[in-house]
Amino acid sequence: MRISIMGLAVLALAIAGVAGSAAAQDDPARPRIQRRVPLRVEVTPSRRLVRECADALVIERRYAGDTIVPRTRCWWALR
Repeated sequence: MRISIMGLAVLALAIAGVAGSAAAQDDPARPRIQRRVPLRVEVTPSRRLVRECADALVIERRYAGDTIVPRTRCWWALR
């Protein structure tokens, strides 16, 4: 009997929390949260530098078995 009363109490609190949050979301007087666009940084090296990359397929040891995955290494080099 005690378990069912506690279960009903938890259920009642959960329903009250959901109803309260829904009412708060519908409130037009509440200010809306503005999300910022993530900062984007662009790198522009001098004209003498060029980006060189080398890619390869490597074997990774995993619990499910060996897996072939792509890997890329890049660096700045002089022309």
